[in-house]
Amino acid sequence: MVGMADDDTDMASASPSASRSSQPVRLVDVATAAGVSPSTVSRAFKNPDRVNPATVAQIRQAADRLGYVYRPYRKRPMKNSGIISLVVKDAAESSALLRGAQNEAYASGLAISVIESNRGSQWEVSFVEEIAETSKGILIASDRMDADRIAHLARRVPMVVLNRPSESVSSIVPNVAVGTRQALSLLASNRHSEVAYVSGPDSWADRSRLHAVRALGQSMGLTVHHIGPVDSSAQGGEQAARTLFGRGIAGAGPADVAAFAGRPTGVIAYNDAIAAGMMAWLSQNGVRVPDDVSVIAFDDSPISTVVRPQLTTVTIPRAQIGAVGVRALLRMSETGLYALDSFGDADMAALRLPDGCAPAGDGDVIALPTSLLVRGSVGPAAR
Repeated sequence: MVGMADDDTDMASASPSASRSSQPVRLVDVATAAGVSPSTVSRAFKNPDRVNPATVAQIRQAADRLGYVYRPYRKRPMKNSGIISLVVKDAAESSALLRGAQNEAYASGLAISVIESNRGSQWEVSFVEEIAETSKGILIASDRMDADRIAHLARRVPMVVLNRPSESVSSIVPNVAVGTRQALSLLASNRHSEVAYVSGPDSWADRSRLHAVRALGQSMGLTVHHIGPVDSSAQGGEQAARTLFGRGIAGAGPADVAAFAGRPTGVIAYNDAIAAGMMAWLSQNGVRVPDDVSVIAFDDSPISTVVRPQLTTVTIPRAQIGAVGVRALLRMSETGLYALDSFGDADMAALRLPDGCAPAGDGDVIALPTSLLVRGSVGPAAR
């Protein structure tokens, strides 16, 4: 992490002009004189392009005035440890991913170190830069770090991005088209012709799900409406339900056809939490699921079996994504091939990919198939 060795006096010495002092000038002394933090002084010398030019000039002036001479600290080369680092934004939400990665790592005699990057993108970048020196490989399951930074780090250590593609870096993602096709086919077979997709917060996951619903729905002759984005929570689901069904529902009975005229009879939500919020609001306002409206979501989280009726959902193979990510890192470490698109047949076989899995895009992205779990929230379209 930036600043871990910033106060090390091995990084600097006093110039002849400062030889009269009994103590060498330290980096912290320069920071005090320049009115900035020690980590900013360190960056100004190590990576001046990451610091405001005016601040760099101010720091260098203070260093010259004090007689401070920067001498880069040379770390001794370290052999990679038996630890794979997994960077996530929220550890609780990534439990299935972690479970799959842990099981695979343990089977190979390795350990998983989890870094929860809930302090912000700059903190995440600094921490990953440090662990790159000692990790056997890094799995990035957070969307905070930009593609350029990931690509830079991937040249130093085996790295795989999970749950989203990243330019120039190998990625393992879910193929939502498989489960989405099954979901839309189920709605079509139940005579639904008007379908709404409810977006969550902007992300690759949401954009890929919306694209799949639109493209596949159109190919099946369905009319697809788009609602959102809304917060990926039950409150966001209530907001979406009011948008879709609020007008004309109040005071209307379940059999009041006019109240539902022109509205979608099928809804696909970004995640289970949004769907659960929608179902709660619909129930409170006399709209029956699935008699009046059928609801499908993505994720298959625990809430999908708690709501009534139980929620039909597209399952995302997070545990498999974590496991395949670890296998890819191990193969990269063994072969020195840091990109999936450079793997040969034997390398790909070592990943033990599930059936229905194939490279996507430029070949550096592997997409694992999703599937539909049919429960009680889908029924025939109301006439």
